[in-house]
Amino acid sequence: MSKTVLMIVGVLLVLMGIAALIPSWELASEPAWHAWVKIVLGLVSVYVSMTDKK
Repeated sequence: MSKTVLMIVGVLLVLMGIAALIPSWELASEPAWHAWVKIVLGLVSVYVSMTDKK
C-alpha cells in the first residue's frame, strides 16, 4: 500500500514540476527552482518506490 502511494505522489510531483516549467501554461506560477525541486523529489520517490523490496 505505501509503495503505491509513494509512486502516485512521486508521479504527481513530477507532473506538477513539469507543468510549472512550461511557460505557455498558466496552471502554476512559482519560481523555476521550486519546480526543479519538485521534479527531483518526485523522481527520488518513484525510484524508492520501485526499488523497495517490501
